[in-house]
Amino acid sequence: MNNAFKTLLFLLLTCGVFGADEVKSVSVMEGDSVTLNPDLTQIKKYNLLEWRFGDPVIAQTVGNDITYPSHTEIFRDRLQLDQTGSLTIKNMRTKHSGLYKLQISHSTGTSLMKFNVSVHESPSVIAGAEAEMKIVSVMEGDPVTLHVPQIQGDELIVWRFGDKEKLIAKHDLEAKSSPLYDEEERFRDRLKLNDQTGSLTITNTRTTDSGVYKVKISSNKQTLYKRFTVTVSGE
Repeated sequence: MNNAFKTLLFLLLTCGVFGADEVKSVSVMEGDSVTLNPDLTQIKKYNLLEWRFGDPVIAQTVGNDITYPSHTEIFRDRLQLDQTGSLTIKNMRTKHSGLYKLQISHSTGTSLMKFNVSVHESPSVIAGAEAEMKIVSVMEGDPVTLHVPQIQGDELIVWRFGDKEKLIAKHDLEAKSSPLYDEEERFRDRLKLNDQTGSLTITNTRTTDSGVYKVKISSNKQTLYKRFTVTVSGE
């Protein structure tokens, strides 16, 4: 009986049954990248490695060949799979939240690993990365436009203001949705985010608009940060 139990235990382990229900939770903010790192230390050699989101295969490795099935449109230009089995997803959106499954076929059977990914919207306040500062001056009452580099069309653009870096404008170009603006009194009806360039215009400027503005532009290729110090002078 003891030997039979040991044999059963060995088969379960080598076939990857134990741990199949274990799910690793991962959190990421929209616009950022995430890497799902499987532990393959117990698997010396695999024949086939498949990453799935829901049912479709979104990335796979067969031998030394890495492919990304063409029907996974929501992951267009976002995925990067390496030979270690790690999957990187760039420029995340909330639509990428969900269960990711990695199935590994190897000489002793099949192993399954699961990752539950939660993509959170940009919070109203967050500390941003440092970037080169541009100085902008304007007379009170005049409009001012804060220009950013040329965009490609898949970016997530997030503008923040002040020491607390409060979210004042956001636009997801890939989703083709309308820009979102701060609805509080300070900038009400005075902000305009250009959906072609990503630049932010402040109309009818006030001295209280003086301060530091930061923008984060996340695309499938890179993430850019820009800072502007705006001074609004009274007449």
